[in-house]
Amino acid sequence: MNKVTFEPKNIRKFSLHCPFSNEKMDNEDNSFEIYEGAGNYLFAMCEDCLFCDVGNNDEIEKYWDESPLEAIERFTSNYPDKNILVIEISYGNESYFYGFLNKKNEDLSNEEIEKRFFKELK
Repeated sequence: MNKVTFEPKNIRKFSLHCPFSNEKMDNEDNSFEIYEGAGNYLFAMCEDCLFCDVGNNDEIEKYWDESPLEAIERFTSNYPDKNILVIEISYGNESYFYGFLNKKNEDLSNEEIEKRFFKELK
């Protein structure tokens, strides 16, 4: 598991994209909640709950206790041969987690991942 953390500042409207395919995911332009993924998207969750379509991954859901990171770590440990990228967004007093499968084993810097994943709208 490769995990990166971002802390966006002073944002208004934004879109979220798969960092590997650049496909836009379905989210409202002021929310980190994903309604439908795109590209190599695996899951999304907030630190307080399993939201949106994380339910399409029953395995993560069964690991849910009180810590989303613990559930994600248990999930990714079951697939050591897969290159899973976990993006954590810390915004205000909330954290959101997103998982993507790096099928081509692309070597992206944290800055490049952030630039590809999070796009502020003007």
